[in-house]
This record gives sequence, C-alpha cells and structure tokens, in this order.
Amino acid sequence: MAKKYIKSEITEIVASYFLSNDCKNLYKDKCINFTGETKDTKENYSKVIVEYLVDHIDEFKKALDKCLVTRQASYNTDNHTGKSVLKNIIGEQREEKIAHAMYCQYKDNPSVFGKILDYQVPLKNKRTDKGLGKIDLISVKESSKPGNKIIYFLELKKDNSKETLLRCLLEAYTYSKIIDKVKFCKDFHLPFENNEFVVAPLVYKNDGYEKQLGYVMPLVNKLECSVEFFTWDFKSGEPIIEKMIRR
Repeated sequence: MAKKYIKSEITEIVASYFLSNDCKNLYKDKCINFTGETKDTKENYSKVIVEYLVDHIDEFKKALDKCLVTRQASYNTDNHTGKSVLKNIIGEQREEKIAHAMYCQYKDNPSVFGKILDYQVPLKNKRTDKGLGKIDLISVKESSKPGNKIIYFLELKKDNSKETLLRCLLEAYTYSKIIDKVKFCKDFHLPFENNEFVVAPLVYKNDGYEKQLGYVMPLVNKLECSVEFFTWDFKSGEPIIEKMIRR
C-alpha cells in the first residue's frame, strides 16, 4: 500500500457501506486489508475500522440480519471426495486445495473443532446472487450439553496470505449471517434446536496473525456470537490445526 491514509478517510470508506446499505460487502473493501498506521493519528488501520464498527454495531448487525439467502438446492455437495494430493499446490486454487486436504484429514477424525462436514459450501441460490462466495469449511462436534452440536463456519486463509485477521473475521461473520442455518442443518441431517454456531477464522500459523488479535477483539466482544480463532500448519505432509494463542 503506497498511499498513507488519514483516520477520517478510513472511517469515511467504512461509513459509505452503511450509507449504501451494503454492509455485506464491507469485508471485500481493500481498506480492510490495510496494514500499518494512519498518517495523522498513527493508529493501526484495523483498529480504526474496528472502532467505527463497534460504535455502529447495532446498525451493522441489523444490516447483516437482512442478508439471509435461502439456497433451494442442497448445501451438502454430494460430489466432494475424500482423496487429496498436497504436493506442489500452487496458484489461485491453493486455498481451495488446502481446504480439500483438511476435509480429507478431518472428515472422519476429529480435530480441535470436530469433524469437517464439507468444504467450499455454496451460499448462492441463483446465478444472479452476485458477490456471494463459499464457506471454506464447515465442521461439527458434540457440545457439553447432551444432544447438542457445535457447528463451526471456518474461513481459511492460505499461507503467505496478504489478508488481515479483520478481513478473515468479517468474511466469516458475514457468511454466517447469509447462510440459512435451518436449511443447512436439514441438508446435513443435523438438529437445529439448541445448536451453537461458531464463527471461526483459520489462518496460517507462521504468518503472525496472533499479533493482530488485540485489534479485532473489541469487535468480537460486540458481535454477540461465538467466535474462535484457529491456526493451521503442515507436519509430515498433513494439515495440523490448533487454537490460536495470543502473543
């Protein structure tokens, strides 16, 4: 990022999404991935954005509450397989291939976030649903309460990603609001009542994301939903998942 922005320029960019009733696309704006500090106040860009969102949290949540899309086709993609080759994964599809590898590794064997149900779960109902991506991974584990489930909406970032932890959090949270949870549970043969749904950024362990936790936690505390942060790494050719520890 060559240009240095002052604080008011950043807040004006974020405010424009509220004014245009387009909060569902805020996570895509390039300012969400800005690193460094504002030119005038010397504050971290993510910190400035989070402060604005916290100050307007009710508006933000209400805007996203209106973004639910019910997919008529199944969220469960039957043609996804459990075979993966991790060697020489490069290019634009690297993130999807890593998600596939994690699905293969943890679809039958639980990780810290349980068993992975599927990867690249579509959100679109029809082709004209512009701007809707796919949830990278969805996993489930048993709750401490008998019969209840904990369902994770995992937003994966590949190694050496240039995206911030704030971008990852906002994308995962936005997708969790867009997906029809009742329909999703039906498609995956899961009970809906009394389940806990968790927004779960999943980032590469050695990319230093732990240092960004302090900037996003004020927003996490205001979202009024369960949020957990995870890191991944490769060991002996297999993806290893751990809970993020703040450094």
